[in-house]
Formats: sequence, C-alpha cells, structure tokens
Amino acid sequence: MKMKYFLIFLVLILSPFFNHNVMAQRCIAFDYDADGNRVERMITNDCGNMRDVLEVQDFAEDNEICVYPNPTSGSFKIVVPGCIKNETSCFEVYDLNGALVLDGKLHDIETEVNMENSPIGVYLLKITNGNDVISRIVLKR
Repeated sequence: MKMKYFLIFLVLILSPFFNHNVMAQRCIAFDYDADGNRVERMITNDCGNMRDVLEVQDFAEDNEICVYPNPTSGSFKIVVPGCIKNETSCFEVYDLNGALVLDGKLHDIETEVNMENSPIGVYLLKITNGNDVISRIVLKR
C-alpha cells in the first residue's frame, strides 16, 4: 500500500521534468471578420503557440451576401448577387447538434427558406455556390 502511494507521489514530482506536450491541453482559437463570421481556426498544444489549421474564404464580399430577416419567426431570404445557377448552387440549414434540418437549391439571386416547422433556436446556414462555401448563423424565434 505504501509503495502505491510512493509511486503516485514520484510520478507527480517528476512529471514537470518530462516533455510538457505529452500532458498539454489542446486549445482552439478562432478569428472573425467584421460581420461575426469565422474566418480562421487555430489549434495548439500549449495554448501559447497557435498554428494555422483552416482558413475560410468567401466567394462574395461579406456586405453582398444578405440573410434577412434575422432573427426570423418563420421564413427568411438568402440574397447572393453573384449566384451561379447550377447543380451545386444550394443551401443547407443545420441545428447546433450538426443535424441537417433543411436543404434546397439557390434560385437565381434571391431564395426564400421556410423554417416555420423548425423549433426555436440557433441554426447554421451553409451556402454553396459552385466550389465556394460560406456560412451564416440564423436565429429562429
């Protein structure tokens, strides 16, 4: 029994002398643009030296993409002035658990999305236009 406590004590005393990355906590930091959209994600092991992992680039200027009204009580409109109408021009709405709630095609420049049957909450709107992807947050009240 004494040997067990001695070994635990020894591990606790000697652990700072070993590689600190083995026991380090991983930290995630995000950078946002002026509209509140996430544009960069960084991960580090020691919460001091951040490294770039992912950079998101929008396919249109932030002030050109419009989702209104937001918050919404039923339906909202997506306005994408540079919309290319093809098979890959679409939208997807996810809840905070990552479950797909709604999806559909983008119709020209303006598309209306009906969320009347969805519960009140926060949703992630993913807009795909060709190879470009942009995300917005939609609040349903």
